[in-house]
Amino acid sequence: MLAVISKGILFGLLLAVMLGPVFFALIQNSIIKGFKVGIYMAIGIAVADTSYIFLMYFGVRLFQNNDVVSFWMGVLGGLIILISGILSLRKKTIHLESQEVNTQRTNFFKQFAKGFILNGINPFVLLYWLGVMTLVTKSYGYTQTEVIVFFSGIIGTLIITDFSKVALSHRLRTWVTPKRLNVLNKIVGVALILFSFRLFYHAVEHYNF
Repeated sequence: MLAVISKGILFGLLLAVMLGPVFFALIQNSIIKGFKVGIYMAIGIAVADTSYIFLMYFGVRLFQNNDVVSFWMGVLGGLIILISGILSLRKKTIHLESQEVNTQRTNFFKQFAKGFILNGINPFVLLYWLGVMTLVTKSYGYTQTEVIVFFSGIIGTLIITDFSKVALSHRLRTWVTPKRLNVLNKIVGVALILFSFRLFYHAVEHYNF
């Protein structure tokens, strides 16, 4: 079980450093509006991810006994993760703007909804979770308990890292340089591409018609 949660933490760390719009919006919002706003937004992001995980889990289970569907889900999941890796390798850097903190009171639900919607309306997030769910259920062959442990590791890691981003947002603004962003993008991209190869191999090896 330790190996399962370790892989969950690894995927959580990979997702945490994927430099998409959510990453920059969280830091930017924290810098401009303060710590509490960033925390509220991070909670909304985590709830959106958790909702997608549940949706993908039950969706994949519907077809778990159909070898033809399992094969194509394996191929589709591999393609999604592969594309994620390639996009990460090719991603251009984004500069954070320098602004002062706004201490004006803010509404929890508004900031929660902002994080939830920003993460939830991105169709690529849904496809990404489909790819990861296919990987753990088809390639890794995890049991229901192991799937819960795996994704608990991911969500726990994401919450901790997002809260850390919020707390360190001002320091991250100076740390996030184009050179460092490029290095992070390449590390994440290579890791995702390797995971996609694992899923392709499993689909061909185990569902050979």
